[in-house]
Amino acid sequence: MAKDNPEDTPSADPAWALPAYQTRSREQRDRLLKAGERVFAEHGFWQAHVADIARRAGCSVGSFYRRFQDKEAFFFALQNYMAERSEENIATFFRDPACETDPLDVMFRRLVANSARSMGRIEGYFRALFELSLRGKGVWPSMRRLEIFEAEQLLSLLERRGIQAEPGFDERAQLAIRMMHGQIITQLLHGPGPFEISDPRLADELGLLLLRYLGLENEAR
Repeated sequence: MAKDNPEDTPSADPAWALPAYQTRSREQRDRLLKAGERVFAEHGFWQAHVADIARRAGCSVGSFYRRFQDKEAFFFALQNYMAERSEENIATFFRDPACETDPLDVMFRRLVANSARSMGRIEGYFRALFELSLRGKGVWPSMRRLEIFEAEQLLSLLERRGIQAEPGFDERAQLAIRMMHGQIITQLLHGPGPFEISDPRLADELGLLLLRYLGLENEAR
C-alpha cells in the first residue's frame, strides 16, 4: 500500500472539503476541480450541474459527493485552488527579468494585458462569484488576499529597481490593483465601455491609471 501523501491528510484539507487519503483519490479530486473550473466558466454557478462536472472529470456523481459535501462546498474548494494558481502566476510575472529592466509604463501595460487575458478566459467563474455574493456568501476574502499579494509583489519589484516607496504606498498599491481587477471584471460582466477586454487600448489606459495613481510617472521617464 502506498504511503499517504502529507497533503492528503485531513489536516491539510479545508473544512469545506472531505479528506482524500490516497494519491489516486487526490488525483481524482484535482480532475474534478479542473473540470469544475471549465463548467463554472461556461455556465456560472446556478446553471452549472454536478453531473456535468463529474462527466468532464471522468468521474461518477457518487465520486463527487465522496469528496465534496455539495456544489457550494465544491465551489469554495475550487476558489482556493484557483487562488493558489493565481498567486503562482503573479509571482512568475514579477520574477520575469523584463520587469526589472522595461520602462515602468511598459511593465504596467503588460501587467494589465496579462490580467485581462487570464481573467477573460474564466468570465463565467466571476459571474459565479457575483451570484454567490448576492446570496450573502463570503466569496470576496480570497480575492482581497490576491490583491494584497499582487501589491506586495509590485512593492518588492520597485525596491529591486531602487525606487523608494513613500509611507502608505502599500495601501495605495492594494487599491490600485483592486481598481484594475474591478475594471476588468466590470468589462467582462457588463460589457465593454469604452474598450473591449481584448482591445490593447484598455491595457494602455489602465496601465497609465496605475502609473499616475501610484505617483510613478517620473520614474517611467
